[in-house]
Amino acid sequence: MSALRGRRTLLGVAAAAVATGVVAVILVASARSSDEPTRAQYLAEVAAICRVYGPKLDTIRPPDVAEPANVIDAVDRVLPLVTAQLRRVKALEPPEELRPKVERWLALQDRRLGMLEKAQAAGRQQDFRTMSVAYVDFMLEGSETGRLGERIGIPHPPC
Repeated sequence: MSALRGRRTLLGVAAAAVATGVVAVILVASARSSDEPTRAQYLAEVAAICRVYGPKLDTIRPPDVAEPANVIDAVDRVLPLVTAQLRRVKALEPPEELRPKVERWLALQDRRLGMLEKAQAAGRQQDFRTMSVAYVDFMLEGSETGRLGERIGIPHPPC
């Protein structure tokens, strides 16, 4: 009888361990989903970032591409702001429902950032044609980025 009692005890302990494991998995899964921001929370965080950088960007007048010195000055002032804004937005975790669109939007933002970097590098080398083309590309690309951002709920401008 003691062997039977030992097996029952062992089975009871095993069942309790399995139940504890299942409960732990459920708790971890629910904690993860509750840690994920809601759509409204995520968009509010993005909007808060945009409210920091938007007014700063608004003070920089878009230059006439026929005046290289003004383009260089504008790019040198805009690039660090756009870089910092994008870095802060990328640090946020979007909710699962927005993730594919946000990833696409961020990819477009990265592409625009690359255009600004190209314009800055060309300006420093006094390659004004390349600089102007890259800057104009940056400006034109903004409309597609803005449309996608609006569909997500991201304010445009300034983000």
